[in-house]
Amino acid sequence: MTKKLTIYFQGNTQFENTGDVLINKSLLEIFRSYGNIVVNDQKLPDYYKAALKLKKEEFSTNGKGGFYQQLFGNAFNSIFRKGHKVMMVAGPPGHIFGNSKKKIKKNLEYSVFLFLLKIMGVKIIRLGFSMGPVGQQQALSERIRSWFTDHYLVRDSISLQLAHRIGINKAQYFPDLAWMYSANGVDLSLANKNEIIFSFRDSIYKDDSGDTYQDKLINSLIYLMDHLKDRFRIKITYQVLQDYAFCKALFDNLSKRGYPVSFVEEQITLENAGEAYKDGVAIITNRLHGALLAAKYDVLPIVLTDVDKHLKIKGIYVDAGLEELLIDASLSNEALMEKINLLLLKRESIIKKLDDIEKQYHSYSTESLKKIMMK
Repeated sequence: MTKKLTIYFQGNTQFENTGDVLINKSLLEIFRSYGNIVVNDQKLPDYYKAALKLKKEEFSTNGKGGFYQQLFGNAFNSIFRKGHKVMMVAGPPGHIFGNSKKKIKKNLEYSVFLFLLKIMGVKIIRLGFSMGPVGQQQALSERIRSWFTDHYLVRDSISLQLAHRIGINKAQYFPDLAWMYSANGVDLSLANKNEIIFSFRDSIYKDDSGDTYQDKLINSLIYLMDHLKDRFRIKITYQVLQDYAFCKALFDNLSKRGYPVSFVEEQITLENAGEAYKDGVAIITNRLHGALLAAKYDVLPIVLTDVDKHLKIKGIYVDAGLEELLIDASLSNEALMEKINLLLLKRESIIKKLDDIEKQYHSYSTESLKKIMMK
């Protein structure tokens, strides 16, 4: 007898972050092949639901009662209905860090919620996230929360080591969901690969002021412009709405200095990413999913950041064998330019390597999830 599975997903995230849309869309596409999806859409904006390609029947607002009423009601009923199973995807993908009282309280409250689901036989899965650094008290609250989670799947080896170190022994590795994303098709054979793309959030160093960061970044980008402008077109884009002001300021600063740089006013989304990135040779960014989404279009995903502090990027790149694409922001301009020139020379081989890695991760993720879902 075929089991009937209903999978519940909160859906809350940073709605105006294309990277978060990407990984949540990938997550939903994966789970659709295993059962019926119910997403808590009550507070989700329409544009976000459209970006996720949610079907009307997947909206919790399309059912009777609220999301939690449906979840607990279905969980209770499944106890008496042979072959009917319920799964809860616990929390959105993302990054866990810090030691705030608010996060600790939320973890403990959520643990009670998960406990109630567990006693009714609901399978709890958490995936698509990374960790670190976390304080001692938050680590304890995270460990308590994990007691009521059947599958605790982190997206990089640094997070896996941390999870085991704080007592979450059930933690296992599951690659970042971006590797599973199927990008909107554009014909790259018609592309004119002649662009270097800059895309940055407004901080690298956690304790730096915006002015300190901007001054350092501008200095590095001016040096890069001097050495790249005769070989490539340079443009600035942003994938997260909150990055608009900073990226626009970068554009204004470079333009006032007379550099031939363009700025894409429209936020990069999953829908327009193909057009935005198709002509890219490389992207230089400190946004993880800005890099990984651009790579879907054969754009070399170079990360310029404080590598040892930016753990979620470091872990994912090192695991994939892509550490050569990590450039530390503390490098001198000369060393930075030398490294970028070397990467550009090796571009074709690295793009081929990225394609192979994506296929390997896709296969690994598919098989890993199949084992989980068929238990």
